[in-house]
Amino acid sequence: MPSGQRLTREEKKAQTRERLIEAAARVLAEKGFATTSLDEVADAAGLTKGAVYSNFENKEDLMRAVLQAHAGRLHSIGDAAGGGTREEQAAVAARLFGETVAEERDAFLLYIEFLAYALRNPDLYPDLLDRHRAGRKDVARMIEEHADGASSWGDAEEKALIFDVIGNGLALEQLIDPEAVPDDLFARILPVIVEAFDSGKL
Repeated sequence: MPSGQRLTREEKKAQTRERLIEAAARVLAEKGFATTSLDEVADAAGLTKGAVYSNFENKEDLMRAVLQAHAGRLHSIGDAAGGGTREEQAAVAARLFGETVAEERDAFLLYIEFLAYALRNPDLYPDLLDRHRAGRKDVARMIEEHADGASSWGDAEEKALIFDVIGNGLALEQLIDPEAVPDDLFARILPVIVEAFDSGKL
């Protein structure tokens, strides 16, 4: 934006929201969801608590925004892996996923913490489930785009579920015992999965 150009009300609100999400990600990663207050998030962002409530209904709503930003980075992997053969795309996607797991360890921890919280809270669970399923549909869409018309791939949403199960399991194991999980493990697993899809075994 050119120097001196005034921001619109909407642009200022968007900037404030982004500052709060970034601050919340830092504070929540350090202290956890349960013990972090909205006052602490506001202080970390250099804003007032009123700014928090003008952008988010409550701490749960803010947490969802933090996790949505993290999910957006994960889902962008498929777009970043475009080009080349399907095997080359899979190799790039596997490498990017491994890098994201390593770089966003705190975000994965927050997701696990909020998942447990939401599963115990019937008011939050339906929204969590909707968002989770929407994320899987995004993965299914990417699978359809990169399947090259392979008829043996069948149900893209089932394939997306398989990716979810393996990816989540790998990310969790890396959180528990990072020294035991090789950096290239997902890159080695992914071609096996793709081959199983091609052959109709999965």
